[in-house]
Amino acid sequence: MRLSLDWLSQFIEFTETDPQIIADAVTAHVAEVDEVEQQGSLLSHCCVGKILSIAKHPDADRLSVCTVQTDKGTKPIVCGGTNLREGMRIAFAHVGATVKWQGGEMATLESVKIRGEKSEGMICAAEELELADLYPPKPEDGNRPVIDLGDGDDGVGKSLREYLGLTDTILHIDNHAITHRADLFSQVGFARECVAMGIATWKHKPEYPEPAFAKDPLPFTIHVEDKKLVPRYCACLLAIDNIGETPAWMVRRLEAGGWRSVSLPVDITNFVTTEVGMPLHSFDADDLKGDIRMRASKKGEKITTLDKVERTLPDGSIVLSDDEGIFDLLGVMGGLRSSTKKGTKHIFLHSACVDPASIRKTVIATGHRTDAATVYEKGIPPVTVRQGFLRAVELFLELVPGARIVSAMDSWGDDGVANPITVSSSRVNAMLGTDIPVSKMTDALSALEFSVQEKKGDITATPPLHRLGDIRGPHDLIEEIGRIYGLNAIEPVMPFHTVALPERDFRLHYVRRGLKEQGYFEFLPLSLLGADLLTKCGLDASEAVEILNPIGAELSLLQPSALPRLLEHAEQNIKRAGGELRTFHHGTVFTNGADCCKALGALRASRSAKGLLQTPFYALKQDLTFALNAAGYELSVAKESVLNPAAHPGRSTGIAVGDTLIGSLFELHPGIITDFDLPERTAVALLDLSVLFAMPATVTVAQAVPLYPAVTYDETVPYSHENILRDALEKACAGSDLIESVEVADLFAKEGTTYNLTLRCTYRAPDRTLTEEEAKKLHAQVMKQFA
Repeated sequence: MRLSLDWLSQFIEFTETDPQIIADAVTAHVAEVDEVEQQGSLLSHCCVGKILSIAKHPDADRLSVCTVQTDKGTKPIVCGGTNLREGMRIAFAHVGATVKWQGGEMATLESVKIRGEKSEGMICAAEELELADLYPPKPEDGNRPVIDLGDGDDGVGKSLREYLGLTDTILHIDNHAITHRADLFSQVGFARECVAMGIATWKHKPEYPEPAFAKDPLPFTIHVEDKKLVPRYCACLLAIDNIGETPAWMVRRLEAGGWRSVSLPVDITNFVTTEVGMPLHSFDADDLKGDIRMRASKKGEKITTLDKVERTLPDGSIVLSDDEGIFDLLGVMGGLRSSTKKGTKHIFLHSACVDPASIRKTVIATGHRTDAATVYEKGIPPVTVRQGFLRAVELFLELVPGARIVSAMDSWGDDGVANPITVSSSRVNAMLGTDIPVSKMTDALSALEFSVQEKKGDITATPPLHRLGDIRGPHDLIEEIGRIYGLNAIEPVMPFHTVALPERDFRLHYVRRGLKEQGYFEFLPLSLLGADLLTKCGLDASEAVEILNPIGAELSLLQPSALPRLLEHAEQNIKRAGGELRTFHHGTVFTNGADCCKALGALRASRSAKGLLQTPFYALKQDLTFALNAAGYELSVAKESVLNPAAHPGRSTGIAVGDTLIGSLFELHPGIITDFDLPERTAVALLDLSVLFAMPATVTVAQAVPLYPAVTYDETVPYSHENILRDALEKACAGSDLIESVEVADLFAKEGTTYNLTLRCTYRAPDRTLTEEEAKKLHAQVMKQFA
């Protein structure tokens, strides 16, 4: 977006005269200014000169020696221009001026002698003063033409910048900064913002008087396929004598806005696009055949646009068509067939609010972006449609020779209705981090043309009709107040918060690490499974929680236990594991009617266990004891209340910590072993981690290394399966303070009701070395508990 300060000055009076200060204010309050462009920046030491005489250079065939009349008297000039003539007005640069030497690098002019002839200045070519857009080279002027301002005395000696009207300052606005503000793609929109910012006051607000329209309807009927695509529309028919000439002031305005003058009808529509922010189009009405249909295009339809390119349209582009086909790609570019020409006598002028989504799709599909499409896709406010149309009609009647309205205004839709929005002043200040008085908040919104009421700190604001597209809630009011108040005026405060590492529970990590140290592999299964797997594990599928939208039957339930995935994994990997498989996993389990909990399942299977102590059941118990000790818990076995359906009825026990049951340890039922093709002796442990971790862990305290040696005896005795070994171990240890420990060193199977038990007994005195006799006496006392 190019913002012309001269154009703005038509509507407002700036209180600041420095363009950079104005640009800084616009950046701070509205949108980022990328560049401040001073028109004619190289013309500060230039004037309109007149060539009084021309003579050939005595020592150069391609140079001429000229006498030039300037604002500082006559000057001798050596010039190589190929289109020089006596009486010609030219662009003259004095000594001290800065020019682009032959269109290249910048150079400051000095008084010099060129091959013996004095030269005090320069007759300039267009590219040397950055005026190539105004004075493009002509083939008949040769290969080194200078700027030709014509013959005569008009303007001779006048400042070249003033003579060419290049006194404007252009602010280049980043379009990305105003992409949500369709009203800011206009000079009038920024005029409102400058007044609201306090850097300008209104000279006069834009008014859009409605002229007297004729009573006759349009000579054709406009049929609309879907008025949702074009919710607001205005059109009429104008008769003209000829298309006329674009006045110089409008050409300068258009050039400031980045437009090239084409013809007066086209220039008027482009002028309104830049001034009001309403792209509109004029058609040669005599080229339209039959009624007009406003509809969505069909894939493959074609149109030749104004740039003489035939374009293939996608589905859904909004087009105008007549009996001869499509003649306008609405919101993007007009068609070549219906464009205004020198001989145009009737102009069909229209202004439309178009669905922005369809414009966006058309731009993407055709790869053709125009200035009009850029504005249309932002969502033009309905009120702007009527304002832009009336402004264009006003300019046609004022500037086009013989222009008159010969039809009624054909229109539909309305300007929209603004709904009031309420926000509390306390919320505004809390959001912005400020202490803005309520009066300043209401003043800011009033300056933006909101209708504002305030009651007990609550502000109710109704947005103006040109802001219906982007003002939708209290957050928008807060943003408006903040930017008009000035974001730079808000004291920056760095966020402050105490940063501390959260308390972390490492107990699960310790248990997992303990099992891995014992050779276990951890796997990570899904927590979803199917009823078939539960049935295979001997579990009741009806107790599992169903999910509402399962991927398939095999993933339709939430796991009620860690067992199913543990057995499924073992079935898939036992053959790859060789003689022994050790695995575990942990996760969340779910049961109908109960809260979910964390659980851990561990499995140990062996095809060739040697010795009773090495069977999977006892080995898994030892491994769990080691892993739980690492987390601060001492494992013990206990009577379980309910037997797991997958457990062997005679080889199952509960696992407890203290008096709290935390799970179960069992060998698998022979039927389950057969179904999953597992070794005959496969043991499984299931732990409820939620119950376990609800208990505090004990802290391991290091003890000093004993000063005196211990006496250790290993002894194997037969022991009955009917006796509880733990009770005997506890009684044996309680016999004397000199008994340091009594532990099971090994177990050996034996036929009958007994098995061989190898005990390791350790004795130590804290104040002396025990004698052999003392140790044997204590040992005999201990062994009585296992007789």
